[in-house]
Amino acid sequence: MKKISSIIICALLSATACNMQNGEKNKKEMNTIEMKASNPGFVHAVYFWLKKDNPVLLKEFKEVALPKLATVPSIKNVYWGPSAGTPREVVDNTYDMSWIVTFDSAAEQDEYQVDPIHLEFVKKYESLFDQVKVYDSIVENSK
Repeated sequence: MKKISSIIICALLSATACNMQNGEKNKKEMNTIEMKASNPGFVHAVYFWLKKDNPVLLKEFKEVALPKLATVPSIKNVYWGPSAGTPREVVDNTYDMSWIVTFDSAAEQDEYQVDPIHLEFVKKYESLFDQVKVYDSIVENSK
């Protein structure tokens, strides 16, 4: 009887695992389809070299300000983080934080520039910026 119960339990666990994997696969495929259906038209890449003389404000910048800035409605996708330290001569690893944002259009990026959340961010944290470089790109092709 114990052997039959063990077999049934194993069969149920296997079926559940297969359903979960299929669900994850379907979810991933759906996300891919959604992403393909809504490719960005504009990429706004910002690189920050930060002053380290105000550790409290610096921590707030990373943990509070960037997540809040990510809530600007015109933003399509947003990514941020430190330099990866990639050991190649052509890679600039000197920046402290990158902020990569995509928009559906240049017009939506213009909306972002004057959004109160963005304006507040610049005003409050500009004292941390030793240097800022911005690279804007129009997306001509994406997969």
